[in-house]
Amino acid sequence: MINKAEILIISRYLKPKDRDGFFRIISGFSFIGIMLGVATLIIVMSLMNGFRIDLLDKLLSYQPHISYLSKGNYNLEKKMIFKLSKENNVKITDINLVKNSQALILTQKDNFGILIKSFKKDEIKKNYFLKNSIIKGKVDDNVVGIGLDLASKLSLDIGDNMTLLSKTTETTPFGLIPRQISYKVGYIFNTGMYEFDNNFIITSLQQSKSLSKKKEEIEIKIDDPDKAIFFTNVLKKNNPDNFIYSWVDTNKTFFDALEVERNVMFIILTLIIIVAAFNIISVLTILIKNKSKEIAILRSIGFVKSSILRIFIISGAVIGFFGIFFGVFLGVIISYNLENIRVFLSQYFNIKIFPSEVYFLNELPSYVNYNSIFLIALFALLIVLVASFFPAVSASRLDPVKNLKND
Repeated sequence: MINKAEILIISRYLKPKDRDGFFRIISGFSFIGIMLGVATLIIVMSLMNGFRIDLLDKLLSYQPHISYLSKGNYNLEKKMIFKLSKENNVKITDINLVKNSQALILTQKDNFGILIKSFKKDEIKKNYFLKNSIIKGKVDDNVVGIGLDLASKLSLDIGDNMTLLSKTTETTPFGLIPRQISYKVGYIFNTGMYEFDNNFIITSLQQSKSLSKKKEEIEIKIDDPDKAIFFTNVLKKNNPDNFIYSWVDTNKTFFDALEVERNVMFIILTLIIIVAAFNIISVLTILIKNKSKEIAILRSIGFVKSSILRIFIISGAVIGFFGIFFGVFLGVIISYNLENIRVFLSQYFNIKIFPSEVYFLNELPSYVNYNSIFLIALFALLIVLVASFFPAVSASRLDPVKNLKND
């Protein structure tokens, strides 16, 4: 247990005199290094957490939780799905018959590949994909919907016509050629997800017959996305011949890659803390060298090795603790204001650090996880204690007789 004398000695060692300028500088660098290392790690982890959560939120808002390849008996299949959901305590929030297809959109300047999502006429307005997303125009017969970014890219507005080149073919005197179909833009939607708003067109199933011969799927949304794997297995067990998959299967590779990136970033940034923490070895080594006579006197008046060990471990830990404390404070403040910082840099310095076309999101996401922050602080403190231990052991082993004799 630390006593008052040891506390007094530690406080004296951590308040160097004016003549100990070099010690003051190197201890300051150690403090700043630990602070910046911890702050950077918290900011990056908050950004990665926010990116994953926000992206997952967006994806699950505009992707089905479960996809079920229909065999053409939609009403019967729908009843069966609802029956199984009740039996297994899974609440279905949305269910739609959907056809997913592809086409080429033809313009005077260029051609673009697009994705087409087709719903039943009576399900278009209330389906999960368009709910609260239509910003202009309205759903009507014989019109299609187009994403905001795609409409902007193609300079299309309500009432404009566009020509699609489908995968289906038609027979002409010149042989088989891809079918060209003209559609009128009836409404524009903005999901807030660049990948969707820049690539998708919405049609009815009736309109999609001339675009693709692909089979329809039943897309299911449930109240808890985490139950998707469980309910997918239930459906597979009852329908072994059907192709059924969940959002986890669709996005597994992407989120696995995101997790690997997060772990790699954690390791790299942890190295910054380790380098900064091990500067404490230099700080304590210089301190021990400067105070070798005092250490010898302390030993000669009755201070045991363990007391000297504690004095120097705690001295290093105090420098590390304040570095960690201010690092956590700085990291949390910046994490909560990342979007404001991004906007400021973009407006005043024209620095584009988060292009939405690359990251699929319109804002810089950040999620501060206090459990993670606690673990980061604890891990950093452990590194500091390990770094302080070695010079402290060296100090405790100094021979008092030899040091006093040399002096």
